[in-house]
Amino acid sequence: MTIYSGKARIIDRSEEEDVIRLCKMLWQENGIFQMNDEKVRSMLNRAFDRQGGILAGIGSKGKLEGLLFLILSNFWYTEDSHWEELFLYVAPEYRKSRNAVELLKFAKWCVEESGFPLFIGILSNHTTERKEMLYERQLKQTPNGKFFVYTGKKDK
Repeated sequence: MTIYSGKARIIDRSEEEDVIRLCKMLWQENGIFQMNDEKVRSMLNRAFDRQGGILAGIGSKGKLEGLLFLILSNFWYTEDSHWEELFLYVAPEYRKSRNAVELLKFAKWCVEESGFPLFIGILSNHTTERKEMLYERQLKQTPNGKFFVYTGKKDK
């Protein structure tokens, strides 16, 4: 196992309230449904308790600038595992930084260390094209499809 040498670091339970702060910011920007704080904390526990999740962050303790949350998962038809990105989020005031790039580097390190592939995507209506270009540059991959959310209502 190689030690990760980038700017991102693994976040532990001592930073839970700062993580929740960023989760609420992410939800305010992209949330489709109501946020359930207890469910969020339960998911975060998978990372804090090393139960198939990993939470990486950028920034100092008490002042997180961005987060990446990955969980080990598998598709309905297989027992083969993969990393599933639950979110990669950088607070608005740090979006001109290289924080997203550093978090993507951490995600790639997880793949290289574990051998499990990464499924990562963009669920946003804000600057989607810019995010797609960033992911294509950093992952050196083209998208494998698109994601649609149908609500029965017309788009704004």
